[in-house]
Amino acid sequence: MAEAREETAREPQTAPGNDIVLALGGGGAAGLAHVGVLQALAEEGIRVRAVVGTSIGAEIGAFYARGMSLEELARLALSFDWLQNLRLFLPDLPDGGLVSGREIVNFLRRGLGDARIETLPVGYCAIAADLESGEQVVIDSGELVLAVRASVSLPGILTPVQIGKRMLVDGGVVNPVPFDVAHARFGGPVVAVAVHSGARRRELPVPSTHTSEWPGHARELLDQPWMAKAPALRVWLEGRLETIQRRSKEPEPYWTAPRVVDRVMDITKSELVRLRALQVAPDLMLSPDVGAIGLLEFYRAREAIDAGRAAVRENLPALQRLATGP
Repeated sequence: MAEAREETAREPQTAPGNDIVLALGGGGAAGLAHVGVLQALAEEGIRVRAVVGTSIGAEIGAFYARGMSLEELARLALSFDWLQNLRLFLPDLPDGGLVSGREIVNFLRRGLGDARIETLPVGYCAIAADLESGEQVVIDSGELVLAVRASVSLPGILTPVQIGKRMLVDGGVVNPVPFDVAHARFGGPVVAVAVHSGARRRELPVPSTHTSEWPGHARELLDQPWMAKAPALRVWLEGRLETIQRRSKEPEPYWTAPRVVDRVMDITKSELVRLRALQVAPDLMLSPDVGAIGLLEFYRAREAIDAGRAAVRENLPALQRLATGP
């Protein structure tokens, strides 16, 4: 079983060399930009000796630390379409959230197997939050799948995960971009990657006028063979489709409920990152341009990966200086 510990000061586990430590932030599907960051770093010969991740950053970091090739990791990210996305996050209404996360655990297990954090070839920690105490929890040993599942447990959507006596939720609640933990655990130089939309976007986007893809997705979903076994879902989808078609000529208000929630989360994350940086700042912060990618829009992997690669290119001289040392 993975171990959950409060963050405490300690000596770095690995001495700095001609390499960097990555702190990969949370941000839902936008976090697929981390794949592009890792790709571009490898192409430039910049070695990553350790990864500390929050939420999607913990997930991408786990696949990397486990030894998955970057080609395979990119294929995995790009394999998501909207239907696969739905299967992972289809509500089954357990206690404590909308989604139990069983399909997510199965997905993680296929890529990570039974790996344990302490035996990984690359240093690794995952960040979670104690639901009862509100404390930051650094998971630095135990089963890798369980550590990731805890770190991605977005409150209200995915159920919390119990590790030991602690009930854990998404690490973004307390530390959206864990550069301070990365420095404490593995030394420097630390390169942070922030993918929550507030990290880059300073102005609200102009409301889009493009036609929603939802009606087409709904019709495709209604044609799935397994839909016959879910009559209640079919009735709901048909009703929703009829409503959308009826309102298709009306302008959509910008501040829909999902956008309100997303914006509030961004404001909170940005403030948490700012306050932590006042204590221990990263040596470099990358902010891929992923502000337009929604929380669960994993089917937009290509955009996210390209944004991650671009962020490395924009900051390549600074990255090379950090990696080679003084």
